[in-house]
Amino acid sequence: MASPPVTPVSLGDGVLEIGHVGTEIDVSCAVNNAKITVSKDQADSTTKLCGTVRQGKITYTYALTGNMDADVGDPDGFFALSQAEPGTEMAFLFHPHIGTTTSAKGTLIIDPLDFGADEMGADLTSDFEFAIVGKPDYDYLTPAPGHAEARDDEDEDVDEDEVA
Repeated sequence: MASPPVTPVSLGDGVLEIGHVGTEIDVSCAVNNAKITVSKDQADSTTKLCGTVRQGKITYTYALTGNMDADVGDPDGFFALSQAEPGTEMAFLFHPHIGTTTSAKGTLIIDPLDFGADEMGADLTSDFEFAIVGKPDYDYLTPAPGHAEARDDEDEDVDEDEVA
């Protein structure tokens, strides 16, 4: 049996919150692009005297990568937090698009954002790569916080159109 076609999901109208539990900063409107990346490291296999082969251990490393505007004018913003607490573990919630229900959460190790730009007149932005502690926890069922109502309204509009 063939599987149903996959509908692509775009990045946008999403949520990215980072910070200590209870004081997270919503950086969603500063994010230009973001994704969770994974790197694979596999040790060499070893062949035993008897001829059997033991596969090398495989480990995966996850990171949240992307680019964001640096909110350098906000002493309570994420730029200031990243400068004040480098190397600190902080909670995150990443929901790339509210039109889908998949989100990721976990713990990041924060690195300082860059300060400056490449040319005169350019926006102050910073590439980032925050290591994720362990593996992110993917939730395939829960809408993004604060956006469930928007999804419900969209569903109701479709239902009303079908009735009309």
